[in-house]
Amino acid sequence: MITALLGLLLALAGPPAVGAKPVPSTSRTQTPALAAATSRPVPSTTRNQPVPSTIRLEARGTLRSAGERQPLAGARIFARARRGPAWTREAVTAGDGSFVLADLPALDFELVVVAGGHERLEQPTTAAFWRRRRPPVIYLQPTGSGRYRTIVAQERTPRPSPFSVELGPDEIAALPGSQGDPLRALQNLPGAARVPGGLGLLVLRGAAPNQSQVFVGEHPVPRAFHIPGLASIVPGGVLSGLQYVPSNFAANYGNATGGLVVLTPRVGRRDGLHGHAKLDIISAGALVEGPVGRGSFLIAAQRGYLDLALGVVGRLAFGRDYLRPKYSDYQVVFDHPVGPGASLTARLLGASDLLRFDSHIAGAQGVALSSSFHRLDLVYKKRHGAWDFLLSPALRLDRSGVESEAQVQRRTDVVGLLRAEATARVSRRFQLTFGADAQIDRHRTRTHIDVSYINSVDDVARGVTSTSGAYVTPLLTLGRLTLSPGLRASLFAARGEPKFSIDPRLHARWAPHARVAVQLGAGRYSQPHFVPGSPLPNVSNSFSALDSLGIDTQIVLPGAIRYLDPRLDISPHSRLGLRQALQLSASVHLQLTAALGLDATAFWRRDRTQSPAPTGGWHYGQRDAAGLTYGLEVMLRHDLTRRLFGWLAYTWMRGRFGTFTSDGRAELRFPNEFDQRHNLVAVLGLKLPRRWQLAGRFRVVTGLPYTPIVGGIKQDGARPITQPLAGEYNSARMPVFHQLDLRVDKTWVLSRAIVSAYLDVQNVYNRQNAEGVWYLDDYSGTRSIVGVPILPVLGVRLDY
Repeated sequence: MITALLGLLLALAGPPAVGAKPVPSTSRTQTPALAAATSRPVPSTTRNQPVPSTIRLEARGTLRSAGERQPLAGARIFARARRGPAWTREAVTAGDGSFVLADLPALDFELVVVAGGHERLEQPTTAAFWRRRRPPVIYLQPTGSGRYRTIVAQERTPRPSPFSVELGPDEIAALPGSQGDPLRALQNLPGAARVPGGLGLLVLRGAAPNQSQVFVGEHPVPRAFHIPGLASIVPGGVLSGLQYVPSNFAANYGNATGGLVVLTPRVGRRDGLHGHAKLDIISAGALVEGPVGRGSFLIAAQRGYLDLALGVVGRLAFGRDYLRPKYSDYQVVFDHPVGPGASLTARLLGASDLLRFDSHIAGAQGVALSSSFHRLDLVYKKRHGAWDFLLSPALRLDRSGVESEAQVQRRTDVVGLLRAEATARVSRRFQLTFGADAQIDRHRTRTHIDVSYINSVDDVARGVTSTSGAYVTPLLTLGRLTLSPGLRASLFAARGEPKFSIDPRLHARWAPHARVAVQLGAGRYSQPHFVPGSPLPNVSNSFSALDSLGIDTQIVLPGAIRYLDPRLDISPHSRLGLRQALQLSASVHLQLTAALGLDATAFWRRDRTQSPAPTGGWHYGQRDAAGLTYGLEVMLRHDLTRRLFGWLAYTWMRGRFGTFTSDGRAELRFPNEFDQRHNLVAVLGLKLPRRWQLAGRFRVVTGLPYTPIVGGIKQDGARPITQPLAGEYNSARMPVFHQLDLRVDKTWVLSRAIVSAYLDVQNVYNRQNAEGVWYLDDYSGTRSIVGVPILPVLGVRLDY
């Protein structure tokens, strides 16, 4: 009887495990991501014998990336016995990061987590860990910096260009001297000139800033940078993409004869509430985003407070505030699906600037500049079969003004914008895009002038300008050859005769080898040109802030500096002209290795500016302005890998301007304001262990041209003065500019947040680069007006 009972018990217990080796208990360790993780095999359940237990349990939880709590889908979760007989269970996380480990013999086990791009996690867990009221959330450390990366699907409607460059978020954030600003980062790419003082202007392949356009979404913005160019009007945190095309852009865009920059705003995340806050010595900003129903929202803002710091410096140095730049901007985005393949996005963005400049020169006037814009966009996108549709109306309100003791000028613009576009993918080899865009600007100006020979004048005027265009862009793929001819028709209307232009364009790409690509671009580009008018004789309505400051004639600055001065074309009395450009470019791309590429581009542009006919029909002596720019760009770039990124960019360029003769020949007599012959930029970034990052930038740039003073004529009298004698226009150059910038970043990834700090040191060896010339009282000698000295910038950012 006893023997039978013992036999029954042994049968129920089952035979002993054969070949199973006990797994020793390990403490929590973390190793590099998937490659190292898979080097440690986890025992398979098929090789283990049944565990003597009649109770089966389950463990539920959620897996997220540490820092910004992004759900990790497709990660592998393993549970293995800590003691006793060996057993293993496995699960894969769902799209929301959730997982279920089922059929567990016990809740006291070793947890192993393996996910791509994240460190392997091994840690012992107990039953108390899994029996909480809410399933536990497990945070996995990323192998990189941990900051959330927005993944943007490629558009099914490509807009090709023969040469364009994109920068990744890591490259923009770590670039010395940019403080994470995407447009300032663009100034280090081939074809972008260095501007005076290192401030914010986009000079693309020698074209003046007003010849290029910056788009935020589907529509242009009135300016790209805050006054006086300290930061761009859209921070990098609200963007999902950036396209930089210095010339030969597609027919989808118009109203520019230089280059194009398209900033693509992103929508908010839908996986929970997220955001960030940043602070440095120049500005402070914040962003918050999250889900709203089936859609999402995003709200961001930043405020520059350099006016507070400079106010203190001005009072110490001059006994009053001397220079006070104040700026702010905001973005609000709501996105919601409105049916299968369709979405509706409402976007509100704006920027505001106020610059007070009080001259310390006796008898000189101070000046206050104000500028702001606010824009509301609606964007409807629909994908239906082989068709893509886009419809985007927008309304923008612009305000600008200049005030001094003698003049007050203000302008208000109400601008309506519209873009409609459709793309049909007829076959695998042929695609057709056609659309139209329009802009109507109703503006009102008020001018108050008080000068010595006029008692007081008040002028209020209204006007309307409009631009509209229609375009078609086929895309044909013939094996290794891709052709994209385009045609754009533009109509410009304002005071004076309307201007009409037909602009044909062509892009071609040939890839004879997997590592070689040749691209060509040719086309004509048009934009309106306004000549300022005035209701009063001898009084200009193109008002300069520098003029109102009474800057001494002994100070001579490069001609390019006037584009940093917000000279306002206030008057609706301006007459309409037309500026056109012929552009040619050819580029070769060689993929030397998987991460290293070489690009070489040659470009040529000829500008023709047709001034409006003078009133009364008098044309005698009037000539069209001419400009010619050509050059060569070379870029050797190492794409961002796990540890390294950087590029070596060199631009050789020559730009001249003059007039056209009656027989159509261009007489080019002078260098233009941005004739920067040589521009070399070297950038190198290195990711170090423990989430340290080091980056450097070295630049060597030819000085900008300026008009020198060659002597002076002394005039006798009660107050003898010396009148300067100007030399030939732009016949002298500033000295060669060179500078080294370094940046160090450190990131701490916590379970629910990421903390980043950086030190950005500009002009490390304190090079005294000349940005202007100051002549002596008798103009017999000069001294340099130097730029920014060594400048350390410390900043911190919190992502959650």
